[in-house]
Amino acid sequence: MLLRILAFEFRYQLRQPLFWIAFALFFLLTFGAITTDAVTLGGSIGSVNRNAPFVILQMMAVMTAIGTFLTTAFVANSIHRDYECRTDGLFFSLPLKKRDYLLGRFAGSLLLAIAVFASVMLGVWVGSLMPWLEPSRVGPTMAGPYIEAMLIFVVPNLFMSGALFFSLATVTRSMLWTYVGVVVFFVGYGIASVFAAGLENQMVAALADPYGIGAFELVTRYWTVSEKNTASLPFTGALVWNRLLYGGVGVAALAFTYGWFRFSAAGTGSARRRRRGEQGEEAEAAREPRAAEAV
Repeated sequence: MLLRILAFEFRYQLRQPLFWIAFALFFLLTFGAITTDAVTLGGSIGSVNRNAPFVILQMMAVMTAIGTFLTTAFVANSIHRDYECRTDGLFFSLPLKKRDYLLGRFAGSLLLAIAVFASVMLGVWVGSLMPWLEPSRVGPTMAGPYIEAMLIFVVPNLFMSGALFFSLATVTRSMLWTYVGVVVFFVGYGIASVFAAGLENQMVAALADPYGIGAFELVTRYWTVSEKNTASLPFTGALVWNRLLYGGVGVAALAFTYGWFRFSAAGTGSARRRRRGEQGEEAEAAREPRAAEAV
């Protein structure tokens, strides 16, 4: 049942315009950053190759931060849609396991968010083929940096942010409050970045960045142009601890959601208020004929 719910969620959201709009937007952003200096993602490319492993890793890490709102839209909609469309009573009356329902919804929407990042890889590859780029500034196409970026940054970052805001959407059952949570998260992230920049302890500063960008900068701080053009990212030190820390945050958020969630159609927030209003209207409509008969 878990796989059926996952597949349904993936197919449903794949057909929505949001996925294709995001796919096109991410492609254009990355394509523009590769082919012109007018667009920058994480900093200017400088003298490094346009499609260098360093550039690919940096861009995809930065794009996961930019894509937090998108990830939230997918995962929050997966759990909120049943209450908004009033199909929660149907789902909750079926012999479903809570694990299958929650993990199926979350995993299906998370896989879709990850699929959007195929457009980032496509943007880098297509951009590096453009004829107006200097041939000396374009290196060979390698699959390794894309795989590294997906495994080290994209999947862990989307899992972390997706789990946090899936949990918030489940608890509040409100898209409005979920996006308020995203804004608060980014404000806190900005403040933490400012304080982390002034810390003498570089390890602490790297761990303060939930997207791993600070850890990436620490690991690659002394790389030469040649290393940025060819080297793989060593998965050691601050980068490992950062990924473990925020992967644990994502797991904890899902565990909390699982423990808190109840199969209840009553809901909270706007969904519950709407139901109460509708029930009040129905009760009022039922009282009017009885009052007329009594007269």
